[in-house]
Amino acid sequence: MHTMGSKGPMTMKTKKMNPGRCLTTGMLAIAAALAMGDAAAQQAVARLKQVTGNVLVSREAGLATGAEAQTLVNGTRIITTANSTAIVVFDNGCEVQLKENERFEVDSQKPCALMIAQAMGPAQPVAALGAPLIGLLLPAGAVVGLATGAGDTTPIPVSPN
Repeated sequence: MHTMGSKGPMTMKTKKMNPGRCLTTGMLAIAAALAMGDAAAQQAVARLKQVTGNVLVSREAGLATGAEAQTLVNGTRIITTANSTAIVVFDNGCEVQLKENERFEVDSQKPCALMIAQAMGPAQPVAALGAPLIGLLLPAGAVVGLATGAGDTTPIPVSPN
């Protein structure tokens, strides 16, 4: 392509792109965009406060000891052990108090009242779980027998010894 300049005709050179270099540059741009998306998805939404005792926080490679002011992202699980407590303070002002032997999963998309109710204590005794779960644990006949008092009333012979 020729253009006219103040000192006469100028020639512009066009550079031919190397296909391999274009592909590499494109892949790097995609990787950077994905990394930025992951960073946004992994943005801190809460932090730990008033950590006492052994509080565990989930990580990519398992559980680690939680620390005061530690930042938390959505999906992080917090577990308090015996004689341990912590408060999860969300960026929106919601505070979830965890007592000993409770577990909690960080989810900033839930309403505050639901997050407070989400803190789950130790496993409940089977009777406290209600009929639906008991029905799964015991055969149907056993549940009917328990509920109605029905069963075999044939006396069991007693050994003379």
